[in-house]
Amino acid sequence: MNAETAVKTFRQIKDGKLFGEDLETFLEVLKYFTNKSEYAEEELYGWEKIVQVKLRDAKDFYLKTNNPFTEHPKLDIKYGNVHSPDTTIISDVDTFTGIMCGRAQRFTEGSMLFRIEGDGTQASIFFMLIRLIAQEFTEQKRQGLMKK
Repeated sequence: MNAETAVKTFRQIKDGKLFGEDLETFLEVLKYFTNKSEYAEEELYGWEKIVQVKLRDAKDFYLKTNNPFTEHPKLDIKYGNVHSPDTTIISDVDTFTGIMCGRAQRFTEGSMLFRIEGDGTQASIFFMLIRLIAQEFTEQKRQGLMKK
């Protein structure tokens, strides 16, 4: 992942223009920026949960933190399924990416388009990391460290 592609994709997220075909790039960008972010590093420290995402029309994947108690914990995203995740998100790829970028709203309990099973609070890790990365972008821009 190069920085230019990552910034372009992050702007798509911010502008609400992330779609199903952008899923793999979105996951690469999320991992890329999270693992470079001091803000996200603090959030990942001690986070031992696993969030599984099951998509009806795309590859399933899960998130976890590698070595959550080291000085610099890193986000890991793997394709496939994991046994006994703490949280499972069930959706289709367009609904999932729409929610990630704010284009679509989260759905009510019992919705078939977007459902969370298990510890629902852990599903917010996506939104937390995106928010932290955005904060860091804003700070870097303010300091003149990032190209427009």
